[in-house]
Amino acid sequence: MSAVEPSRAIAAGGYSRPLPGFVECGDTFLIELLEREPAGALLVAVVDGLGHGNEAGVAAHAAVRTVLGHRVLPLDEILRHCDQQLHPTRGAALALLRLEPDGRGEFCGIGNIDVQSLAGKPAGLFCLPGIVGHSLRAVRTMPFTMQSGDIYCLHTDGVSGRGNLRSCLPGAPQTVARCIVDAWGRLHDDATAVVLGYGAGAKLPADAAGGGDKHRVARPAAPATSAISGGATGAGAGGPRNPSIFLSREEPCNANRTSANKPRTSSRRTSSS
Repeated sequence: MSAVEPSRAIAAGGYSRPLPGFVECGDTFLIELLEREPAGALLVAVVDGLGHGNEAGVAAHAAVRTVLGHRVLPLDEILRHCDQQLHPTRGAALALLRLEPDGRGEFCGIGNIDVQSLAGKPAGLFCLPGIVGHSLRAVRTMPFTMQSGDIYCLHTDGVSGRGNLRSCLPGAPQTVARCIVDAWGRLHDDATAVVLGYGAGAKLPADAAGGGDKHRVARPAAPATSAISGGATGAGAGGPRNPSIFLSREEPCNANRTSANKPRTSSRRTSSS
């Protein structure tokens, strides 16, 4: 199979912030490049630990560690492993999405995490009810296909889905995610958004990509900068990179938007820049 053309690029980035007034964040996310031959897929996880603060962060961390440890498995199996590992914790809502370079993908989720389309056709993806770690019942994997220009946003219930999230376009994925959280993040909860665009038609510039990034994790319990980018050797480490996949750095947000919620200074960056 030939190499993936740049026009079929995947761009992804996310942003998390804790409940205003708190340092620990009960939300987190993972954007992981899966190294396969001939081309890698992208794995996205969005986690919302029940409640907020340290105990919610413990549950979110446990979910991310489990996802990373089983990332090559089918999504429903990853989710069931997370259910087992989160038994001692409060539990969490968890959404998993895997996207191949040709636009084919799968989604599997439990709890209050939404998937919205910011551009292109509706995503048609949703989480089933339940709590990962305590009341997991049915698990369903949903196939989907992204066309060039499609942009999805996965967000926790700390972000109001009633806002005009599309008004944060255009911009680099992480910039758009931050705009969404700043504009429509709820004042009584942690908030996370991950933005995922496919193809040259997506209004997500590839030149904002962070070089050499293998994965990006928002670490809710860490002070100040809460994300680490890089390979297994540590933050910012270089490593194998699929040139068709871009994990973005943050750039200034120039989106025009209206919101009853003003951007809050408690927001925390999820970039290594």
